[in-house]
Amino acid sequence: MAESEFAPIVSRSLKDEFINRFETLILSGRFKPGERVPSERDLGAMFGVSRPVVHEGLRALEGRGLVTIESRKGVRINDYRREGSIEMLLSILNYTGGKLSPALFNGVLEMRQLFEVETAGLAALRRTDDQCAELQRLIAEEAVLTAYSAALVGRLDYDFHLMVAIASGNEIYPLLMNSFRRIYQNILHEFYSDHTVIGEVFRFHRLLVEAITAADEQAARQLMRDLLAFGEKNLRRIMLSE
Repeated sequence: MAESEFAPIVSRSLKDEFINRFETLILSGRFKPGERVPSERDLGAMFGVSRPVVHEGLRALEGRGLVTIESRKGVRINDYRREGSIEMLLSILNYTGGKLSPALFNGVLEMRQLFEVETAGLAALRRTDDQCAELQRLIAEEAVLTAYSAALVGRLDYDFHLMVAIASGNEIYPLLMNSFRRIYQNILHEFYSDHTVIGEVFRFHRLLVEAITAADEQAARQLMRDLLAFGEKNLRRIMLSE
């Protein structure tokens, strides 16, 4: 085995630990939007870390939209719904142990309808021969799958949707997909805990590849709508039963 496989485990840095704990204070409501927090010196004393650690941690939190650092005024807590970045979703997942609130869960499903139908249509218009070949390879891998696991099928599903996004020719769509990777993985793990949905999803994948290969934009869009509707209906059923 490669020596790198046995590299020492590195514990979380003080900055990362500060960020995690500060996010928890915000998401729990301990620090509220508009509130000003103690000085860097005082925060360092409260958390038991140096002022540079606090400073770098607050800069990272500002990048996520959680706080605003104002010259001579200190640090103000933001309303993350108004000013947060996509990384905020990952912070919320960390805080909730990987579970999305009903509102955020519905938001993710609506977001998929918004841009994945578009990626399917654009893929039918813009895909290259190499991209068609890659989509064909993915559905061939699905076709010979005999041992199902939520992790394996979820990985194939994610790779398929990411490839459709790449085939759209829009460089932003794959980046959006990857920004939501962890959220997708959590949802797909729940979804594929029920193996009865796998066959129908794979059937939709085959039909989608046929439509994209045939440059049939309207069929590709409708098939993606139908696939997402099937997924949402069964995901809600699976989660309700749990």
